[in-house]
Amino acid sequence: FNFRFGRNKTFIWKSNNYKEINIMSDTNKNRIITVIDIGTTKIVVLVAEYNTEENKISKIIGLGDSVSDGLNRGVVVDITKTIKSVTKAVEMAEEQSGIEISDAFVGISGDHISSLNYSGVTSIQSGNQNQAIGNSITDEDIEKVQELAADINIPPDRRIMHVLPQEYVVDNQEGIASPLGLSGRRLEAKVHLVTSSINTEQDILTCLDQVGINVVEFILEPLASACSVLNQDEMKLGSILIDIGGGTTDVISYANGSVLNTGVVPIGGATITNDIAYRVQTSIEQAEELKQKFGTSNLEESNEDDNITVKGVAGRNEFKISQKILAEVIQPRIKEIFELSKEEIQKADFNGDYTFGIVLTGGGSKLDGIVKTAFDVFNMPIKKGEPVNDFEIENSEINIFDPRYATAIGLVKFVGQNLNNYNKKSHSTLIDDIKEYLKDLF
Repeated sequence: FNFRFGRNKTFIWKSNNYKEINIMSDTNKNRIITVIDIGTTKIVVLVAEYNTEENKISKIIGLGDSVSDGLNRGVVVDITKTIKSVTKAVEMAEEQSGIEISDAFVGISGDHISSLNYSGVTSIQSGNQNQAIGNSITDEDIEKVQELAADINIPPDRRIMHVLPQEYVVDNQEGIASPLGLSGRRLEAKVHLVTSSINTEQDILTCLDQVGINVVEFILEPLASACSVLNQDEMKLGSILIDIGGGTTDVISYANGSVLNTGVVPIGGATITNDIAYRVQTSIEQAEELKQKFGTSNLEESNEDDNITVKGVAGRNEFKISQKILAEVIQPRIKEIFELSKEEIQKADFNGDYTFGIVLTGGGSKLDGIVKTAFDVFNMPIKKGEPVNDFEIENSEINIFDPRYATAIGLVKFVGQNLNNYNKKSHSTLIDDIKEYLKDLF
């Protein structure tokens, strides 16, 4: 299958026959990667150069950012509006980068995402006459045991989006990160499986197809955010990333260098904005402005003076409110988000310690007082996480290192770090997978 990836460039994706991926490149080491962050409140398109030798982003050469109008909690509710929002962001990124975008990796989230931990076991065939001696584990053995771990019964309207290895067990030896080359007779893979709604994905595919963009692969957004914000020590020694977006809050837990659990809380920053609009009796637009400028989740330290001006809407007069009124709305919602996040974290059934505690990111993490509120709920170390500032960005006045862009940057990093996996694995295109699933439904 040949997909256009930029002007006069070709992206070669594998079908049932092996073909090597050849993402558009300026040099042998620099690859051009395009990603789209499909969010409830914003659409972000990034075109980036990725250095395969240093395994890092070299620079962002194109950035498009538009208001997302047409999605609700990660689900398309208005195709026409979604197409318009995506088109605006794509055109901005194309103009800045000078590259015509026709293929992209797309990040998605929402409460249609679900996950579970599972395991699979396979025997390692030995060529030795002595059956007590195992054989060396190959890539084929690892692929086979991962396939067995993913061989579960799921509803016909869902598909497995990610198979994330947690650990391997060779014979009775646990805690193995990579079994390749080890000797044994029995190989077990413990994995974290992420599933998504096929219909929800198909709606996004429909919108992007209308914009002229082929979806190479869907990627779970909290997985991407973690690539952007967490370092290797945080993933290995234990940490929890909470990404507070507009429509939902994503939760992902790490320990021993692997994903323990992923979850989605169906509440985000837009819910808080709506609460403020109802409480203050103002427009959504002004409620968002009040939240960003004066909002705090620290009720105890909020200002009680009526010194915040609220403009009148629909012929009403302007009036004054205090920061405390905003805090009375914000604090309960933020606590609710964290309490529901805590329930998701507990699903990991992890008995160890999260050494680095909670890392907050996403646009919602910028809210004043949120670190204290998080500590009150979790009683563990809390910090705000931002994308690592180790690359350049061309011709943009936007602060790309703002937490609200953590997912988009993480998408580029996730794709770049897994380019070899895309080359090695042989499977059909995402579109073919979706079509096959839909065919089975009927």
